[in-house]
Amino acid sequence: MTNQLTIALRRNRLVAVWSDITSEAELRKWLRQGAAPYRFIPADILAGTFRGDGKMLWMHGVHRRRSTKADTKALGGIRLQDALDTIEDGSYAMTAAKIDFRPEDDAAVLRDLLTVSPNKSRIAWKRTSHFPMFLAAAVEALDLLEKALVGEDVPEALFSELAIRETDLSRVRGAFDISVADPDQVRGEPDADEQRVERAELLRDALLEVRGEPGSAKAIVDVGRDGIPAGTLTIKPVEDAGAFALDVRYAGPPAVESIAREIKEAIAEGDLLTVFYESGHAFRGREISRENLTSTPFPNLLFEDFTGFMVAKEKPKVSGDQAIHDAIARKGDDSLFAWVVRRYGGDWLLCDDGAGEIADFLHLDNEGTLTAIHVKAADNQSLDRRVAVTRFEQVVSQAEKNIRLLGNDALIERLSKPRIAAPAAWNSGHRAKSADFVQQLHTRVATDKTRVAIVQPHLLQAVHDQARAASQAGHPSPDSYSLALLDNLLHSTRRTVTGLWDDLTVIGCA
Repeated sequence: MTNQLTIALRRNRLVAVWSDITSEAELRKWLRQGAAPYRFIPADILAGTFRGDGKMLWMHGVHRRRSTKADTKALGGIRLQDALDTIEDGSYAMTAAKIDFRPEDDAAVLRDLLTVSPNKSRIAWKRTSHFPMFLAAAVEALDLLEKALVGEDVPEALFSELAIRETDLSRVRGAFDISVADPDQVRGEPDADEQRVERAELLRDALLEVRGEPGSAKAIVDVGRDGIPAGTLTIKPVEDAGAFALDVRYAGPPAVESIAREIKEAIAEGDLLTVFYESGHAFRGREISRENLTSTPFPNLLFEDFTGFMVAKEKPKVSGDQAIHDAIARKGDDSLFAWVVRRYGGDWLLCDDGAGEIADFLHLDNEGTLTAIHVKAADNQSLDRRVAVTRFEQVVSQAEKNIRLLGNDALIERLSKPRIAAPAAWNSGHRAKSADFVQQLHTRVATDKTRVAIVQPHLLQAVHDQARAASQAGHPSPDSYSLALLDNLLHSTRRTVTGLWDDLTVIGCA
């Protein structure tokens, strides 16, 4: 005996449906009928209502398909918002996400891991132990969605680095390619549907040859089986209750009506097909997205006080490596090296400046955290100096080049044989022996953190803030464009650093 169940729960104007009978595709097809009084929740509302740390994220690409970049991605982690990068992930759109949802109400039932699939208007929670618990969780979800629907603004995207949802269909033009979801990937999705798998298998073997129109989103697609055309379809996104649907029609009588109809019905839902456009957009699953080419502010940017120091002077103006080490932070030294000693010298600090250096300085605190410090002088002392990406290019290149030399064993071996007789070192603000610093490295364990810091005071906080504000106001200045390039450069460097170590911090001038 098979017991089948469907539950429809109404809360004011919203309805939640749970069913092991009706599939999402069947429900969507019914909703599209003219007499259906319901619509799915807009995807951007569903994607931004439930806040929390991202634990799992499923994505599909909106970029031009190429062998060097995956069509789809799935990530897992502690907080995926911190793991995403605009450069790497800006061409992917969210398919679904598992969120560690933390409601404001401490007594709320709906909490912890919650899976959200915006384009399917679906949320999934743990299997409830009794029916009242299911009702309570469903009501709380509907109340949150209702509040978001009546708010003045659409909720902020939870994963802002991902592709941007398009709302203006007139910007979409020039279809040039179509891809079909792989059946195995469909099976592995968090809300797998056997009927979707069957449709994906049908489309995987179908002929789909696309021709676009330069001025519109319409795609003309020759369809068939075994490489033999069975007819031609026109596929065009149309607005559908705050989202987009596919309008699929015959472009003239099909040669083999049964095959053309089967393919037409399989792609009509739009949930398995990705249509790529020359305008940089992609349609998939009631959503049109475009690559996120905007700059995301670099998160670990600090501005500190350099009063009393010459920001355009990197190190003491003396000749020879040993002479430089001897002069650092001595009387009269107003270089950036002296500033580093004032800023970091309270713990263990070693200068490694010179040919073949790992970093200008290595800092070790009492918690075992090692920081490689790279220093670069500003172009000038002027308080009107502009944002300049070139002032950062050399120092980030050095930081990336030496990133693999920060392993503790390799570091100990390298520093145990100093290039000069007496490398400068400090402990608790006083000069120390470099060998004592190396001895402290022996106390570190595998769980201790390793970081990278870049000191480049050419970037002024006031200029940075003005450039950022102009960009956010929609009126970018020349400094805004330079800042966008700098953001991307620092994001790229941070990705290199975090590939091996913990994080990157950049210090500018307050």
